[in-house]
Amino acid sequence: MSADDSPEHLTLVWLRDDLRVDDHEALTAARADGRVIGLWIRERRDASGLGPRPLGGASRWWAHESLRTLSDALSELGIPLLFAAGPAEDIVPKVVADLDVDVVRWSRRYAPASRQLDARIKARLGEVGCPTHSHPGAVLVEPWTVSPQNGGHYKVFTPFFTAARDREVGEVLPRPHRQEAFSAAWAASLRSRRWVTDLDGLGLLDGTGTGSGDSTSARTPPWWQTTVAEHWEPGCRAATESLRRLADGIDDYADSHDFPADPDSTSRLSPRLRFGEVSPRQALRTAQDLPEVREDDRHAWIRQLYWREFSWHLTYHIPHIETEPIRSEFTRFPYEDDPEALEHWQNGTTGVPLVDAGMAQLWQTGWMHNRVRMATASFLTKNLLVHWWHGEQWFWDTLVDADEANNPVSWQWVAGCGADAAPYFRIFNPERQRERFDPDREYVNTWIGQGPGSRPTAERSLADSEPIVDLRQSRQAALAAYDRMKSETE
Repeated sequence: MSADDSPEHLTLVWLRDDLRVDDHEALTAARADGRVIGLWIRERRDASGLGPRPLGGASRWWAHESLRTLSDALSELGIPLLFAAGPAEDIVPKVVADLDVDVVRWSRRYAPASRQLDARIKARLGEVGCPTHSHPGAVLVEPWTVSPQNGGHYKVFTPFFTAARDREVGEVLPRPHRQEAFSAAWAASLRSRRWVTDLDGLGLLDGTGTGSGDSTSARTPPWWQTTVAEHWEPGCRAATESLRRLADGIDDYADSHDFPADPDSTSRLSPRLRFGEVSPRQALRTAQDLPEVREDDRHAWIRQLYWREFSWHLTYHIPHIETEPIRSEFTRFPYEDDPEALEHWQNGTTGVPLVDAGMAQLWQTGWMHNRVRMATASFLTKNLLVHWWHGEQWFWDTLVDADEANNPVSWQWVAGCGADAAPYFRIFNPERQRERFDPDREYVNTWIGQGPGSRPTAERSLADSEPIVDLRQSRQAALAAYDRMKSETE
């Protein structure tokens, strides 16, 4: 390949959880510089634990399908998207050297292990004279820009929301202009590089590289063929359509968002935000500009968007949030080692209708209504006294919207060991939750019996419907365990 075949100024945009072309600050800045190529890496953490958390089973399916759509969208802009797999600290410098890249741009990551990796890569590129620029785009408010007057970081949501909601977030950026296509020879040379693979070669659909570190993924079904694919259409194009329909998910949100049987009770944008198919700024601006919704509905929905912000705020400031409790005294909480109870919970065979229906919805769709998430998580951690980490791992592998911040932060919130002002004895009674939010059993009847451990009706006995634990007695046992922890701490 001759020098004339190479673009005069080439910017590499390393795409991560920002799989879109609209409102993409790194991509927009790259196009302003000159010619652009995109790169997505299926990363794995190095021996020191740096890098993003490996994707769970359902997320791998979503990422594969979303990347397919993104590749087409970028191609329409004349931008090739390259794929690679392995340690990013090795791959990115190799791409820069092989393609004679002038500048690298990416959207910021906020989990400590990813931030440290990005800093190391930036330093390595700087040593060879390749400038690197990071851009906002994954959150509305950069975590270091919001802090209490006495310093530190916010530990409770409401004060954080009060401080963050009035911060200016800027206007939504249009998609960049199409660039002139690369020469055929140069484009062909891209695909011949030893570090390049195709989308299928990433292995996202083959079950490798479980996100949980245990055997969970081995139990998950072939998501892309049998279950989740029937309920979702991943990709930035479908995400744009979801934004156009956002009014359906916000209308009456303040009153209806806790009722899981109502298909319009939520916007279902969570996986779109998790993979960056839409930016949080797009979501916020769309909600703010809807003329036909009530202000209390709008406020309630935006408040939930800022809960996501709060989760990333905590994740930025607190290392090891996916494995260690925010409230350190909970390292001494007397959780039970009960694999059988955990398996009943995972299988949706607890005999508690709302819990079993929720676990079935999760199994079949890769998603669960938020009210039911809280009830199922509370049941596992407080009625069964199983460590929240086991539930968080299961959700990580089975949710299409599980991210490194919201998943562990929400689990810790329910378990009582997170950043929250509410007391530990907030225990969701799943029967009362069903009576209040699914009074006609519409949700329960839709999903019950479809979990991974369900058997055909003809094979069940009456004992199958009996709860595996008494709700009242187990609540008292949880409070007693909490008292034991407090007495040992004092």
